Amino acid sequence: TPGMQLLHCVAMGKDVVGGESTLIDAMAAAYQLRELRLKSFETLTKCPATFVKQRDGACMTYRRPHIALAEDRCSIFDREITAVHWSPPFEGPLCLPPEDVDEYYEAYADFERLLNVDLDVPSENDLASYADEFTWKRKLKPGEVLIFNNRRMLHGRNGFTVADGVKPQDGRRHLVGCYTNIDDTLNTYRVGLRERQPRSPVSILNVGNGTTIVP
Repeated sequence: TPGMQLLHCVAMGKDVVGGESTLIDAMAAAYQLRELRLKSFETLTKCPATFVKQRDGACMTYRRPHIALAEDRCSIFDREITAVHWSPPFEGPLCLPPEDVDEYYEAYADFERLLNVDLDVPSENDLASYADEFTWKRKLKPGEVLIFNNRRMLHGRNGFTVADGVKPQDGRRHLVGCYTNIDDTLNTYRVGLRERQPRSPVSILNVGNGTTIVP
């Protein structure tokens, strides 16, 4: 999974209706899943999913569990979550023993209820309100850049429409994206912090890689 993702809004015409960018913290949702559905959480830390990206200039296939944990001796309930790998458009054939398939899809459905604001989840389900409450939405303006940790945050967009007869420039929605290596990006950030505050350790937010302390 690429580390940091950058989305630059090149154009957002005044007549574009909808098209908001969305984000949800999948790592926080994974902690919530562990609290509410420990069995499903454990399944998604052990059963590898298949991810495939095949198009011009890209030929990638790999398998890994949806939820990654720190390698330590703590119990599964105490181990730090270090990354979430969730990308339904790029999921390939599931390669699991037959006896694990049903359990995997049940766990998958539980996690999807936490992540997907567009799912019609019965209100009595204790997973139902999470996505509604914690999905961030913003219609980007030209020149704005959205930067996020691709191993923690899930990005999407709302559908959009443009009325007939609108001038092309007023109905254009154009975002350009790229990725950077998360360790190189974090290194640059840490070095900058150390140069600005050289006398004492600085604590930074956990981005799922390495420590939160800048020595």
